[in-house]
Amino acid sequence: MNRLEPLDGLRGLAVLLVLASHASNAGLDLAPGLHANGLGRPGVFLFFVLSSFLLTGQLLGRVSQREPICWRRFAARRLLRIVPAYALTLGVLVALGVMQAGPALEHLVLLRAEHHFWTIPVEVLFYLTLPVLVLVLGPLRSPLARIGVLAAMAIGLRLVFAPDFTSEPPHYRPNVAPFLPIFLVGSALAVGAPYFSKTSERTQLVLKLAGTLSAVCLVLLTPSIWGALQGVPQGTPIEHTRFHLWFDLFALLWAAVLVGALQPSGWLRAVASWAPLRWLGQISYSVYLLHALVLGYFVERGGALGLPAD
Repeated sequence: MNRLEPLDGLRGLAVLLVLASHASNAGLDLAPGLHANGLGRPGVFLFFVLSSFLLTGQLLGRVSQREPICWRRFAARRLLRIVPAYALTLGVLVALGVMQAGPALEHLVLLRAEHHFWTIPVEVLFYLTLPVLVLVLGPLRSPLARIGVLAAMAIGLRLVFAPDFTSEPPHYRPNVAPFLPIFLVGSALAVGAPYFSKTSERTQLVLKLAGTLSAVCLVLLTPSIWGALQGVPQGTPIEHTRFHLWFDLFALLWAAVLVGALQPSGWLRAVASWAPLRWLGQISYSVYLLHALVLGYFVERGGALGLPAD
């Protein structure tokens, strides 16, 4: 597949949001008064949308070309993408005394995933739903029919599984169900992606405008900025989990940004194609795994290392 530069850039943006949020949580703001608390979870939601967009698109592309899908090969590729770096990270944490060997092994086999590691089993469990998606969507040739089925699935799942989740011990349990509607938004984008480049200039302008407005909304939903707009005195702590349960809104906003970035031109594509952001996106998984350890070093600086709260 031709590599889409804006997707790498958006992946870089996602990990940058997580980094900035966790740094602020640890008392390391990017600049005085610039608090990024609360941006980590929306950044993870962007990861989920991008992951489902790419994987669903690849698999449905094979179906449309009548190419067989080797699910064993798919599973092996996904596990090789996730497990080795994860195992190495856990090994480093054990060696440094941050984590005991028992909990580390539970993390590795996806029975436990605390702090920012909670995303790992969620992502892997989503991979298990992809054969079902292909089975359901494959026979449908109409994009509207496919998107309609995905919308019905997302709504049904949300009615059963409320957007509620904790990544803190001892209450954490690996569970993809509350996040599946977010993934399904990315899958719906994958269904419509082949038609993005075939739209008229007027439609492209509308899509870029929608992406811009969504980007503005995402900025406004930063808790510190929202608090400033509400007249909260500077220095007053803002509840950074205020918007964490707005799973579906963030999924739709990121979807609009993604569509805007995939247009042939425009500022969203230019920003998402910025070389440093693309480079960060290409190493985003390793950065995501190891960033808490680096933050712990700077926070404790000579004391016991630790993982900042998600």
